[in-house]
Amino acid sequence: MRAFLGMWRMDPRISPYVIRAGFYGIYCLGHIIIDWPLITSLVERWRPETHTFHLPVEEMTITLQDVAILLGLRIDGPAVMGTCVLDVAGLCGELLGVIPPDEALRGSAISIR
Repeated sequence: MRAFLGMWRMDPRISPYVIRAGFYGIYCLGHIIIDWPLITSLVERWRPETHTFHLPVEEMTITLQDVAILLGLRIDGPAVMGTCVLDVAGLCGELLGVIPPDEALRGSAISIR
């Protein structure tokens, strides 16, 4: 997976928008290998009633600010929320000049076979 992400380069025309949106830090992360034993251990130590991890040394919690600093995400400003109703076939026609057949569409995914 890391090799795949290394081959994928962000188009220079897109990068200013990704940076302005505050997602460049996520792009730079690349592929993260999940340490399943660590996740299991943390789940066992999580106390939902206090929203903390009970560790041998003391309690620990993760705040929104911690996540923002680690991932380089902005946490100020208006929230991004809502639904997206998208006409995928119409968007393909507008952007690509080709409308895919109905059997090629599955939700927002398009089969290219």
